[in-house]
Amino acid sequence: MTEHRRRHWLIYRSFQLRFMAYMLVASLAGISLLYITNLLYFDAVQEMGADLGLHESHPYFSFIEAQRSLLLKAYLYLASIDFVLLMAFSFYLSYRIAGPIYKIERYIAAAAGGQEGLGPFHLRAGDFFPEIELIANKAIDELRKARGLSND
Repeated sequence: MTEHRRRHWLIYRSFQLRFMAYMLVASLAGISLLYITNLLYFDAVQEMGADLGLHESHPYFSFIEAQRSLLLKAYLYLASIDFVLLMAFSFYLSYRIAGPIYKIERYIAAAAGGQEGLGPFHLRAGDFFPEIELIANKAIDELRKARGLSND
């Protein structure tokens, strides 16, 4: 992948990477909470067997351990799939959010710097927050009027 291509997908690098990290932490916290809850459940079920007076070699305990092991494998697979899907989704989401933020920052900086020939502000098709176009164009028109510039 070329440097140009990387810049294209990471429009606002710090924002996008931070957003993806937050999504990853939230996902891992959720999966960890579910896993810990299930471990506590299995501990309670084992205690119930001990309270009933079952010997440690009873098939009940081996069944519980087999279920705990199976669940650990299931959670590892789930966490792997969740990681891949969540990273893809958070990358897409951050890309759609970062685009308008980056574009409006650059456009307003150019307008505030008095750059001539700027047309109306437009977003890419499919970007989030389409109402920003109207708000940004209104603010830029007011900025131009305050500076005595004509609207192009």
